[in-house]
Amino acid sequence: MQWRLVASGLALIAATYGLARFGYGLFLPRFAEAFEMGPAVSGAIQAGSFLSYCVTALLAARLGSRPRLVVLLAGATAALGAAGVAAAPNAGVLAAAVILAGAGAGFATPGLVSLIESNVEDRQQENAQTIVNSGTGAGLVAAGLLLILVAGQWRLGWAVIAAVVVLSTAATLRSDQKPAAPAPAPRPGRKELALLGRPLVAAGLAGAASAAVWTFGRTVLATGAETELYSIGAWMVLGAFGMLGAGAGSVVQKWSLRTAWTVTTALMSAATLLLAATPGTAVLAYSAAALFGASYIAMSGVLIVWAVRVLPGNGSAGTVALFIALAVGQAAGSIGLGAILQPQAPLPAFGQAAAVGVLAILPAWVRGRADREPSDEAVPISSGRFGLATGLLVPLSCERTRLVLGERTPWATLPSRFRHRSAQHRRRHHPGAARASCWPSALCSSA
Repeated sequence: MQWRLVASGLALIAATYGLARFGYGLFLPRFAEAFEMGPAVSGAIQAGSFLSYCVTALLAARLGSRPRLVVLLAGATAALGAAGVAAAPNAGVLAAAVILAGAGAGFATPGLVSLIESNVEDRQQENAQTIVNSGTGAGLVAAGLLLILVAGQWRLGWAVIAAVVVLSTAATLRSDQKPAAPAPAPRPGRKELALLGRPLVAAGLAGAASAAVWTFGRTVLATGAETELYSIGAWMVLGAFGMLGAGAGSVVQKWSLRTAWTVTTALMSAATLLLAATPGTAVLAYSAAALFGASYIAMSGVLIVWAVRVLPGNGSAGTVALFIALAVGQAAGSIGLGAILQPQAPLPAFGQAAAVGVLAILPAWVRGRADREPSDEAVPISSGRFGLATGLLVPLSCERTRLVLGERTPWATLPSRFRHRSAQHRRRHHPGAARASCWPSALCSSA
């Protein structure tokens, strides 16, 4: 694995997500005090940040053939936005700067997905992607430490954030050992978007559920707390446990994508409810923060794997689409929760967010044509499915399909009826696949 790129990519995600994007929620009590902002205004500003993420993610998709430029834009927008926050004289300028800072994350994820695809071996890419994605947790820990170190000087804190973004961007660009040659950026068409239908719905609902903690979590924890360190400490715990999300790729490989999505999303919803129910009980509140951090980061890592598996030849575009859906859900959740939240009694609003999180599980259990689970393990194929009483064992991954009969079985030795059906399936569903590179395509469809 190209560890320099993975480490620098993790640092860039930490800077653009954990600091420049989600740092707004951590610093929100300071902003609300300095600029006299209520929950409705605070939620609207965060929603603007999430929507700017969507715009830049779409732009990044159009620049997919130039990942280095995309990474450069990620650093530029996040750094300029953070610098704008540091210098903001009023709430209007603050809002514009927060929106610009949040836009950097929209460039960061697709740019890094492409760089990892070109620098890391195929068999290590899923783990590399989820390790880099866990940088959000590291960024949250750094944001908490930064807020403690700068004490009441939040402007100095955001100036430091701008500098960290610049340094991590430069390190990532230097770590890219295989610059991609310019080529037309593949864009998902109607067929690809149809395959992404269920994960898009799931991502949108999960995003709306997560907005409760990301936007108002620290505000709820800080309300009634004797010291500010109580809520800052909870935020740092959230980030520290978020780094456990680096194992999302391994979880998907050991369980299944559907099970991994269900577990991570259910735990995120439970954590949201627990945080609102017990904000003043340190053990329970910190446990809720830890559970939310680990489950959210793992959940977003599962989204990356989901996109790569549904669109194996266009994983970057698929990831962009799902993360846009996640951000749209977060924007809607921020606005909706901002309108109904009572910081002194957060349970009703956070309870609704948790319920939406439970609904996000359902799309994963609606089966579709994209439900293939890549695996190197052999599984039996029933004779009734293909009209063959062969008892063959095959892997489900189309890219690596081989007949498991002790050795690779020549195509010509298969029964003619089987070869005919496989050829029909290949022409219909895999028109670009060569016979030699994708063995009987009919075996790749799951039940």
